[in-house]
Amino acid sequence: MARVKLKRFRVKEPSAQAKARYMRSYSGRDLHFRPAELPPITSEELFGVSAPLVLDLGCGRGEFLTRQAQQRPSDCFVGFDWHRKSIWDAINRAEAAGVDNVRFVQADFRQALRLVPENAAAEVHMLFPPPILKRSKRKQDPLTERALRELHRVLAVGGLFHFVTDSEPYFRLKLAMIAQSDLFELETEAHGFEGGQTRFQRFWEQFNIPTHRAVLRKPPPR
Repeated sequence: MARVKLKRFRVKEPSAQAKARYMRSYSGRDLHFRPAELPPITSEELFGVSAPLVLDLGCGRGEFLTRQAQQRPSDCFVGFDWHRKSIWDAINRAEAAGVDNVRFVQADFRQALRLVPENAAAEVHMLFPPPILKRSKRKQDPLTERALRELHRVLAVGGLFHFVTDSEPYFRLKLAMIAQSDLFELETEAHGFEGGQTRFQRFWEQFNIPTHRAVLRKPPPR
């Protein structure tokens, strides 16, 4: 099944109150031409507290992030996704769970990350991005060298970047790119089946496709 078909589902539009509580939306035009005029994405701005900030780049329907928010109530979580129905489903899920330490940003994270100040994030997750392998489609790749530099910028020293994919060729390609960049140190690398942390993972694992996972740390300046 094509990945795009996993975006096809029915969802109830959240109430105006739920959207005001959980959702932030930015146009590509505003992010490109006037990012300095937009409010920053920080724990203080979004939650009114000073707490570790965790970002999920491509949060989908919010299963992973809502579960993390429940398990780690002292941390603040922000998920990014361009797909409106996925954001709506994530809002409904967070509201049903009664968590208040999660927000969802409807935008292309490659643009929206410029609203995150330098060294502001404790963790960044990229779970099951589309594995772009063809050179002709590299503009669609969510993890380019430019995106990697942005991740490095927003992460605090010692912060963790969690990269997870179902595609071994894409995993190897990106680990090689990360190693060549010298921006991160590899903490752990794992392969196998985990029972489905996200909807994508559950889908691929039912076809006996294992997960490839790397945890990378931002080192101190050399």
